[in-house]
Amino acid sequence: MGSITKQYFPALAGELQRNQKVGILVSGGADSEILLRSAAEVLGASSVTAFNAVTPFLANYYTDLIRKLTSELGVRLIQVPLNLMDIEEIRENTQERCYHCKKAIYSSIKAAALEWNITTLADGTNTDDLSEYRPGLKAAKEQGIVQPFLRAEMTRSDIEKLGRALGMTDTQRPPDSCLATRIDEDTPITTELLSLVNKIEQPLRASAKGRLRAKVSPSHVTVEYQAVDKLLVEANKRELTNIAEVNKLSIAFHENT
Repeated sequence: MGSITKQYFPALAGELQRNQKVGILVSGGADSEILLRSAAEVLGASSVTAFNAVTPFLANYYTDLIRKLTSELGVRLIQVPLNLMDIEEIRENTQERCYHCKKAIYSSIKAAALEWNITTLADGTNTDDLSEYRPGLKAAKEQGIVQPFLRAEMTRSDIEKLGRALGMTDTQRPPDSCLATRIDEDTPITTELLSLVNKIEQPLRASAKGRLRAKVSPSHVTVEYQAVDKLLVEANKRELTNIAEVNKLSIAFHENT
């Protein structure tokens, strides 16, 4: 049986075949998972390594998801511990936080990859990402991160199609971002606020079907969710309220349209 990736998206298969082995940056999102699955199918699992930065900014849910995924695929997982809170430009939480964060992550993973003689690192950036404000793209370019989906001119819809062809059932996993995005710009990031976001979102994350955010400040938290998750939030409202009260915070719930 031929390669599914080559059958559906030959340009992507060609991009992946440029290297005998490749490192894939995984975050727990659907795009990076589909890229990892595709690379393992095209090159073979032994030629692919998944790299994940373990930071206070990544929800525990995604760390667990990545471990399960790589175990399922038989792909080696290299987890790179990184304390982003050591970097002042990140703690200050300015508009350029994402750039400094991605720069630190990419450079640390790049150093770890070289220890395994892996010189090509790829991420799941696609053509739709170019229409959004993503300072991290600048850091990726500076660190030489390749973007096979982008080179193959694939949209997010294309990626979902490939995921389904590869046997995935949750290709439309709700879009997400790091925990720091729940803290208003210019509000200093603390480990306490990041931990609170993680605690509030954890009971909801596995079952959420829409965009979910626990926006926090030193005194208040607002759980933002979409109508599709209204029953889920209602079922967990008491537990979430208790978490907020234990942390001496007020809490509100806001349904986005």
